[in-house]
Amino acid sequence: MTTTTFQPSRIDAIVFDVIGTLVDEDSAWASAAARLSASAGIRDSAALHRTWAGLLEERMGAVVDGRAPWQPHRRLVVEAARDAVTGSGGIPTPEVLAEVSLLERTYPAWPDVAEATAALRSDRLVAGVSNGDLDSLARLSQRNAISWDVALSTAAVQTFKPAPAAYRHAIDALDLDPGRTLFVAAHPWDLRAAAEHGFRTAYVARPGAEHPSPHDSFDLAVDDLSTLSDRLR
Repeated sequence: MTTTTFQPSRIDAIVFDVIGTLVDEDSAWASAAARLSASAGIRDSAALHRTWAGLLEERMGAVVDGRAPWQPHRRLVVEAARDAVTGSGGIPTPEVLAEVSLLERTYPAWPDVAEATAALRSDRLVAGVSNGDLDSLARLSQRNAISWDVALSTAAVQTFKPAPAAYRHAIDALDLDPGRTLFVAAHPWDLRAAAEHGFRTAYVARPGAEHPSPHDSFDLAVDDLSTLSDRLR
């Protein structure tokens, strides 16, 4: 991965990916996979976790590619969990699946999020754009004291990132100049797609997230949001 020459004074707005970047999805899923496994008599919860995540990725990809109709993110999460359990030889209980349907609302923020987003928002527009459902984003904001001016869900355009419509929605809804907007994510695929729409890009390292490839080129790469905040002063 390479980075480019970067001038903070040319950034008017910051758009964050949310799940994985601002909040820790992976640990919440691991705990939920353990409960699903225990209730269904499955021994290997880590394997169930991987299967569940893989099924969700496949189904979101089918929506992005136009091979399947859009459904709310929560519904795809629950369906993927149910099918992962049954495919592993278990029977999912309605009670645990009901918990899974609300899982997205419970993700804990990474420790640097509240302070860094407040600092960044002091002199710039700060927004989130997520594949998560809007009601979940509202509750994540309340739960974790995320400081932003608005959170957008790709549900508004009935697709998921990295579909082009997701990034155009952010640009149009917030009247952004992508060349003066920094898109921040822990997912290289998200940053690559954002860059195709003219956004400046910042990769933030998070535990368990995909690492950039040697061929990636982002404007910034930081270990945490505190460092990002410092770089933008």
